[in-house]
Amino acid sequence: MDARKLLEELLAAKSLKDLDEIVDRELDAKNLTLTPVGGRPNNRGAIEVATDASRSLIERVTNAHDGLLELEHQKHQGTPICASPREAASAWLGVPAGKGLSGLSIKERQDLAAKVVLTLDPGDGSQARIITVQDQGVGILPEKMSSTILSINESNKIDKHYLAGTYGQGGSSTFAFSRASLIVSRKFGQEKIGFTVVRYEELPADKFKTGRYVYLCDKEAVLFADAEPGDMEHGTIVRHFGYDLSSYAGSIGPKSLYGALQRVLFDPVAPVRLENRVHGWNRVIKGSRNALNGAVDQGEDSKGPDLDHSIPVFNVALGDFGKIGIEYWLLKRSEDKGKKAPSDSFVDARRPIVLTHNGQNQGEIAAALIKKSADLPYLRSRLICHINCDGLSPAAKRQLFASTREQSREGYLLTRIEEELVSILKADDELRRLNDLARDQNLEDQDAAAEAQMKKQVARLLRISGAALAEVGGAKKSSGSDGKPSTPKNKKTVEPITLSEPPTYIDLVWEEEAPIPFFAGQRRYLRIETDANSDYHDPSDAKKSRINVAVPEHMQVFGTTPLTAGRMRVGVEAKSDVTLGQAGSIRVELYRTGLATLGAERPTVVVEPPKPKDQGKGAPVPDFRIVAVDGPDDPNWENIVEAGEGDITTHASNAVENGGLLMIYYSTAFPRFSTELKRFAMADEAQAKSFKKRYELWIAVHSLLIYQADQERDESSTMDDELQAKLEREERCRLAIMATMIASQEVKSGISSDEDDAEAA
Repeated sequence: MDARKLLEELLAAKSLKDLDEIVDRELDAKNLTLTPVGGRPNNRGAIEVATDASRSLIERVTNAHDGLLELEHQKHQGTPICASPREAASAWLGVPAGKGLSGLSIKERQDLAAKVVLTLDPGDGSQARIITVQDQGVGILPEKMSSTILSINESNKIDKHYLAGTYGQGGSSTFAFSRASLIVSRKFGQEKIGFTVVRYEELPADKFKTGRYVYLCDKEAVLFADAEPGDMEHGTIVRHFGYDLSSYAGSIGPKSLYGALQRVLFDPVAPVRLENRVHGWNRVIKGSRNALNGAVDQGEDSKGPDLDHSIPVFNVALGDFGKIGIEYWLLKRSEDKGKKAPSDSFVDARRPIVLTHNGQNQGEIAAALIKKSADLPYLRSRLICHINCDGLSPAAKRQLFASTREQSREGYLLTRIEEELVSILKADDELRRLNDLARDQNLEDQDAAAEAQMKKQVARLLRISGAALAEVGGAKKSSGSDGKPSTPKNKKTVEPITLSEPPTYIDLVWEEEAPIPFFAGQRRYLRIETDANSDYHDPSDAKKSRINVAVPEHMQVFGTTPLTAGRMRVGVEAKSDVTLGQAGSIRVELYRTGLATLGAERPTVVVEPPKPKDQGKGAPVPDFRIVAVDGPDDPNWENIVEAGEGDITTHASNAVENGGLLMIYYSTAFPRFSTELKRFAMADEAQAKSFKKRYELWIAVHSLLIYQADQERDESSTMDDELQAKLEREERCRLAIMATMIASQEVKSGISSDEDDAEAA
């Protein structure tokens, strides 16, 4: 066997058929043999653990980045000591700390991306692509390949804190999604090139329950050949033939390889070059976080994302668990009347809260947390939240993350993290204002008299059922005297701060003159304003910061944001054992070299915790508005369905409660309703109008009863949120069918609104 010729043939293979013919030829000639991957005769369980083809592929990219960092570690002789891949990328690859890849220029990102290239070739269709991941990293010696890239659960990286790999398993999961894989590697400074082919081997069914994954070898040793001029100088090539990307067949967007890479590599330590030969374009993959922070590369919109609001990383201490960093971005409301949620360009809009470790998406939290827990329902399709978990303790990471990196584990720590995020979101006055503004923008102009009539009829029907409408006349907080939505009045223009060196003031902002109230265990996020430059505060290292926050003994500081444009936030928590009425003060100080210290102080007081919401039977239901939605192309469609859904047959209505007002949205495209409405319209326009009015009446009554039932539901219920939403959606569809039948029968029977009013009187 000529190893050099075989290597060249394998690298030249253009299809799975070509590769199989070469391998089968060598096996039939008994020149080579096959041996199980990882040295395990039964290795399917370990290799087939993953469920997502794109996430498995990204493990190859992670390994490529590790190869780059390993090479730099060797070149720099391990100096400085780096405790994480992020620190290593900053020290050895020149990626700015904090800003990440968004802090590099376009050319710098392109040059760095050229070191890891992912190539997508057509292959035999979306279910059988050819995908190559090639890096210019440290490479692997031929004799080491069986215990590294061809191993399972080895400990090659467990003591290397500057690398992302830990479990020795992630990359091997790609074998399950491909028909065959060619692996070629050359160690830095070496003249030997190691290579092999991995594929699945069927075993006789009469003897074995299952097959196994094997690789091509020469007497159980990985093949190798001498390097020649023109070969890669160092690094690794992994080429997958017949890779199943049928779930990511698009060119751009969430169902494309590009979208998956951006989403899962949310904040990578280094960029990747994607060469898409299926759709004919090339892009730099830098991760959604860097795109949200304004990084723009060739082929992308030069403006970057339009944002209504954002906050930089807020570092939150979690005691023995370590710390997390929280940041978020609110995209502008889309002018596109289509159904696509704005956040879908960066994350899965159904799960827009991303947890990362070493920049890789390790789990996502559903938008229900924004909608319900944070009480920001009208921002859920535009708000993207990032929780950086690099600072968690090793024990906390083990508790939170699974080895597959596909989703975070449910449990106390995840709940604690969710609570911290909700607290930060609720403390942001600008988010509340923008949520109210979005709600009012959703309100359609309605005739005040017709609305009042509707509410009287709904109130009568609710009294029959035992429920009570809180205020038939309308919610004062949400409407003006004319019954139309009022513009939020809590809008305050945020004046820019002119920075000064040396700074001249610092202030702890609190809107009221009274002391800042805290109850036991409560966390508040307080605003600080100053004309100092951003380098006066380092949120990750208190020793480097010249801004100090002093709190009383019964409180503690648990985190701060960076100082940006003269503004920052500080998190203060009242301890659980505080005494009711205990007073104190919070003081912020700014140190200036050679000048007097600047300061500001606010009094505090410990108060009783808020009483739990009354869950008693018969609790009043809120004021409401009903809004017709003309199918998936209507911008209000997102208030009926979750992001990415558009089936008009399975979505009839939905309700969103916010600020004491229940917004009830119903689909005019729901088949049973739309068919009946058209039938009435063909016969008599007046009857069609009456039918629509009566349908809205029954939809409103049903939504209000659902709301009341939700308020009375036992909070200890363990029903999954997604299952509960599915059951409610199905119930609303059934009710819509019944409402169509009842409204139609009422119109045919000649019952009028006036008769209803007379009966009610």
